[in-house]
Order: sequence, then structure tokens, then C-alpha cells
Amino acid sequence: MEAFLSFHAPGFWLVMALLAGVVVVGVRPFTPHPAQALIVPIYWVLLPYLALISGGVSPRLMGLLYIDWVVSLRIGVGLTLVLIALALSMRAVATLATSDATQSEGRRPKHPLWRTALIVVGLCGAEEFFWAFLRGASMEILMVSQFSVNTPAYWAIWIAVVLAAPTTLLNTSGTYSRLVKATILFMSSIIFFYTRNFWLCWVLHAAVWMLFLQPMQRQPILDRPTSSPENHASATGKSRLQ
Repeated sequence: MEAFLSFHAPGFWLVMALLAGVVVVGVRPFTPHPAQALIVPIYWVLLPYLALISGGVSPRLMGLLYIDWVVSLRIGVGLTLVLIALALSMRAVATLATSDATQSEGRRPKHPLWRTALIVVGLCGAEEFFWAFLRGASMEILMVSQFSVNTPAYWAIWIAVVLAAPTTLLNTSGTYSRLVKATILFMSSIIFFYTRNFWLCWVLHAAVWMLFLQPMQRQPILDRPTSSPENHASATGKSRLQ
């Protein structure tokens, strides 16, 4: 129980993360609209940061420092490319089979493309930072506790998936987007298990989310040439004059 009672223990901050997540999800619908887009990213970043500066979680177990870049470049990069290629094939199938993919038809982006990309990369980094905190805290709890776990890293990865899934899915709207986010969580967990590299997981997270963010769109109906009775009559009159 010492892993949960001390301010410097990972269990304390893990419980705080779960309780704060419930509060954020409950309060978010009642906050002003401009603040709704910021409350969850602030929660993703602030709570793990407080855990780090208090010594409640190890930056090494979070994959922030002391990274084996040889393993990351040898295994992680190749595995990341394989997962991105798999995501591309899934994207091609999902956009044809999911009706949610047609919701963005006829809409124009509100911001320039480069600005949208920066926002997406930043949000993916914040969410991945929170996932890394859940993995690191779970792993440290299993390592210092009396549980007879042979591979704490393996079990910590999937404990973190279970803890991250509710907030992740509740913060995402639409069946299509939730399926994509669950896929990213699963892929990121695999990369983290083999590399312990937060930065590589961030790259995978942002790349896959941007691939799925703008699904393949059909030509909007408003942009297609219309065939109204007036146009048809005008075209008929022109053909007769010719």
C-alpha cells in the first residue's frame, strides 16, 4: 500500500489521474465552448508533469530519458513503418465501409494546413505523454509491489491500455474516430513495449492520426455541376440556335 499512500509514489498519482479523469469528463460538457478543446489536453500534460517533478514516476520508465536508441532505430523504426503501412491499408478499407467518413464532405478547413498539422502533432504528443505516464506508473507499481509478476513491463503496457481507453474513447466523437484512436493506442503500446521510447511512439501516434484525420472524400455535391430546369432549358435553347 506504500505505492499508493505517499505523495512521491506512482500509485498516488495513478489514482489522482483516474479521479481527475472522471472530473474532467464530467465537467467538460458544462464548460464554455472555447475551453472544452483545452481542458482535456491540459489534463493530459499537467498531471504527468506534476508526477514527474514530485518524483512520483520515473522518466526512464516513461520513455523520456535513458533511451536505447540502437534498439529504437533497429527494431522500433522498422516496426513503426510496418504499422504505418498497415494503417494505410486499414484507412483505404475503413473510408469505404464507414459512413462517418462522409461527414466532412463539403467542408473547408478553417485553418491553413500547416497550422492544422502543428495542432494535431501537439495534441497527439500530449495524449501520448499521458499514455506514457500510465505505462511508467503501472510498471513501477508492479516492480515495487509484492505481486509475483515475471514480466512487469508486459502487464504494465496492457494495464495502461485499460486505464487509458475510457478517457480516450470518451474524448473522441464518432465511431470512425474512436476506432482509429483505439488502433493507435494498440499500436503505440506495441512500439513502447519493444523500445521504451516515448518519442518514437509520438511519431507513430501523430503519423497514423493524420493519415486517418482526413479520410478519402468523394466530390462534394455542392461542387458538382447541377442540372436544374433553367440550365436545361438554356442549354436546349443554345443548341437550337446553333
